[in-house]
Formats: sequence, C-alpha cells, structure tokens
Amino acid sequence: MKDILFRDDKSLLGGNWYKLSKKLFVIPCILIFVSLIAIYSLIGTEYSLILLVKHILYLLISILTLIFISLLPINDLRKLLNLLSILFIFLLFLVPLLGYEIKGATRWINFSYFSIQPSEILKGPIICIFSWFCYLYTKTHRIFYIFLNLLIFLIIITLLLLQPDIGTLLIYLSCFSLILILYIRKIKLFFLLGFIGISFIIIAYLSFEHVNLRINNFLFTDNLQVTKSLSAIKEGGLFGVGLGEGQLKYSIPESHNDFIFAILVEEFGLLFGLFIALLYPIFFIISKKSSINPSNLFIQNTIFCLCFVLCLQAFVNIGSSIDLIPPTGMTLPFISYGGSSMLSYALIFGTVICFSKNEENSTYNPS
Repeated sequence: MKDILFRDDKSLLGGNWYKLSKKLFVIPCILIFVSLIAIYSLIGTEYSLILLVKHILYLLISILTLIFISLLPINDLRKLLNLLSILFIFLLFLVPLLGYEIKGATRWINFSYFSIQPSEILKGPIICIFSWFCYLYTKTHRIFYIFLNLLIFLIIITLLLLQPDIGTLLIYLSCFSLILILYIRKIKLFFLLGFIGISFIIIAYLSFEHVNLRINNFLFTDNLQVTKSLSAIKEGGLFGVGLGEGQLKYSIPESHNDFIFAILVEEFGLLFGLFIALLYPIFFIISKKSSINPSNLFIQNTIFCLCFVLCLQAFVNIGSSIDLIPPTGMTLPFISYGGSSMLSYALIFGTVICFSKNEENSTYNPS
C-alpha cells in the first residue's frame, strides 16, 4: 500500500516528491506572492489590469516549470539543461537577424503572441553546462573541456556585444569566472580574471556611449530616477505609506522592472525591503545546507553558482535603486514583471531544488 509520501509511487511526481527539501520551495513562494502585490499596486498608473493578467500567466508558467524541473532525476535534468543551452545559444544567433530594438538595444525575438529574451533564459542552463565541463576537466585532466568552455563563452560574449547588452554580459563574465575559480583553485587565476573583468569595464566605458553615460551620471551628476527612488524610500520610512498609496510609480518609467524595489519599500517600509533583500542570501544558505551530496563537486559548485547569480541580480537591481551602482535595467528575481526573466528564475530555482534532493545514483562519471 502506498504511503502518504508516495515512496512506492514510480511516477514523476510520486517517485520524486518525497526526496525534495520542501523548505526550498518557501522562498520562491514568498517572492511570487510579493510580485503579485507589487504588480497589483501598479494598476491605475501607466499600466492597466492587463499587466496583472499577463503577470499571473507568466507566474503560472514559471511555477509549473519550477515544479517540473525540481522533480526530474538529476541526470535527466542535466541533459535537458544541455539541450536548452544549445537551443537558446541558437536563438542568440537569431537576435541580430529577427530581433526588435528597444531603447537602442536588440535583445528580444518576437513571435506571434509573445516575445523572448534568449540571453535571460540562457543563464541557468549555461551555468550548468560550464560547471559540467569544468567537472569533467577535474576528473579527466583533459584541457579540451576548458577550451570548449572558453569557446562557448566567447560565442555568447560576442553575441551579447552585438545586441549590445553589457549588463547581462557582466553577469555571464562573473559567473564564468566564479566557476573557473571554484574548480581551478589557483590564486593566479583569481587575479587574472579580476584583471580581465576590470579591463572589460574600462573598454566598455570607452566604447559604448550608453555605458559611458550611465557611469558618468552615476559618478558626477544626480540621476533623476534614482533621486526619486531614494526620496520614495525615505518617504516610506520603517513601515511604509500603505498598499497603493505610494507616489513613485506615477512619476518614474519602467516601474514594473527597474525600480520595483523602491516602490515596494515606499508602500511597505524599510523593514519589508530588508526582508525582501535577505530572502536571496537566505535561499543561498538553505540550499547549501540542504544539499545531500556534499562530496559531489559538480552538484555543490553548480548550486553555489546558480544561487550566486540570483543574489548578484538582486544586488544589482536593489543597488541601482539606492544609488550604490549605476542603473542597469536588470530585474529583481521573481518579483519584477517579465516572462523571460520569470522563466529564467524558475529554471534556476528548480535546478537548485532538484540538485539538492536526496537521490540515489546521483553521482557522475565522466562520459
């Protein structure tokens, strides 16, 4: 007789559900709830009810994706992520040909009823494939796997430069560097990658007008949007002015993406904002403690890098709202509006949950 935990069930749901660390679902669920409140609060500004309807649809698709990904056997998920990497790299090639321009950048491909941003959805799958090739290198000592990683990375970097999308490119550069450091623990590599990163920022500053403008505005002038954001945060105080009572959303563009954190803080207070900001590192910590395979280098390093990219993007979004860094246009994971970003974070959260579960035969042999 099957027990309540489905331990005797061989289906995808029944056979895998009891292996999962259920507490890892808590933080994505909280973020989803917060995102609904945030988007609902925007209705009546420049956005109509259709924004909330579309957001709910994106959330439903993302939730189903997260659950499906988390339930897959680890080896099957790794193979699926490899296929997704190939698919979205192919779509990156199509962006310059079929994409449409928004604010000077061509990052989206428009289909009949929806559009996607391949570089956004690619983040999770490509981290896994980078980690897998580095893992194979540590097991076989074949330099071929490092060269293969570099080749894929250079292709992605080139395609992002064509868009151009410097902010996303820096995320990829940070994650790729972290993966190399985790697998190849040499201090010289750390300093080399740091030098490359600083050099790239300098080159981007000198080569791209929008990068130059954003950095100059950040360093030497007051950005009007950031000034409004800081004023709204100050107005909110510790406990906020109340749901729907904030004024920032009426006077700032892209309020559903870039400055969603400031809008939430204005309406619910600094304590609520601190709570949101801490959810990402808390998920990082819980996922590390929940991992059943502490000796599996691939699983441990992949979980670390996926959680790192979540925390990094949250820091970039929040940091731009409080004038710590120049505005970049990056979304707040699982809170900001956007189908591609929601799906991207669903893949990342789902992969972390899957890789953290107690699964037999989840050790890997290079092949």
